[in-house]
Amino acid sequence: MHAEPGARRPSVVEMPTYAPETISRLFINLEVDSAERINSRFLVSPMGELSLIRSSHISRNCVSRRLQRHMTDGDSSYFFACAPLQGQLRIQHLGRSCLLKCGDLGFVTTDEEYVIEMSDTLDALWLRIPAALLLSHVAGMKDVVGRTIDVSRGIGVAATELMLVSSRTSDDLGDRAARLVGQSILGFIGELVNSTQPGDLSQSTAYRRKILGRAMDFVEQHLGDEALNPEAIAHGIGIGRRYLSQIFADEGLSVMRWVLQRRLERCRMEIERCGLGSVPIHEIAYRFGFSNISSFNRAFKAHFGCSPRLLFSGADTLLH
Repeated sequence: MHAEPGARRPSVVEMPTYAPETISRLFINLEVDSAERINSRFLVSPMGELSLIRSSHISRNCVSRRLQRHMTDGDSSYFFACAPLQGQLRIQHLGRSCLLKCGDLGFVTTDEEYVIEMSDTLDALWLRIPAALLLSHVAGMKDVVGRTIDVSRGIGVAATELMLVSSRTSDDLGDRAARLVGQSILGFIGELVNSTQPGDLSQSTAYRRKILGRAMDFVEQHLGDEALNPEAIAHGIGIGRRYLSQIFADEGLSVMRWVLQRRLERCRMEIERCGLGSVPIHEIAYRFGFSNISSFNRAFKAHFGCSPRLLFSGADTLLH
């Protein structure tokens, strides 16, 4: 028994011996050393486009590897966030090595090779996030992937507690409630990443991230302004337009592409939050800076893979 990314009901997966096809369905294609000694249990809770997996295992010298030979052109791209509840694991990723234990959170991206060494007893939460979805909320992932993030205080506690409670209660959630909880988890994760400043960043990189965060905050506060453009953003945070464009380019983005992504995400979230028929779609689009409903519909479908009306109707459709 397993949960596909679009499924709406939680499932329990027992794996008394290593089953590569099970690991591939729940996580991603990879290999596991010392797999014959594994006895694992997975609770899989779909949260809209997210998948929350609580895994527990008893093993000996267990190591999972995501290598180039496991990657194919047709692979979906994900980020995985991991929060150990008991035991610990070490991630080697992007030339970095980090140790995660209870009170820590770490990320890997399936587009790059990684190695994860796990303690013989491990209970952990894994959050699978489509890469396109996370990158429409966060513009600093390359600085935090493969690093230890302290979630023992502040917003980190809120993020991990919400994940833990959601994994325990997901069978009581309907489809719409599960999507809304998923949005909340993603919001906490995005804020956590955006507020994280790894200690070994260079001074120039740390400054760039600070300016990027200010720009993102300005965008979020002015999404309803049809005139929002690079000049307005740069002026609003007191920097030059060229420098603004450069810090976004360093993240593989353009300023207006980020604005469009955030507008579409906010519209999508509002459509799902409102439910059937309570607010016309065009009012939501206008609220977040779209002046032309036809161009909004085209952009929405191009970004999410379905029309806003199909989402609004409550159709069981994956958007990414």
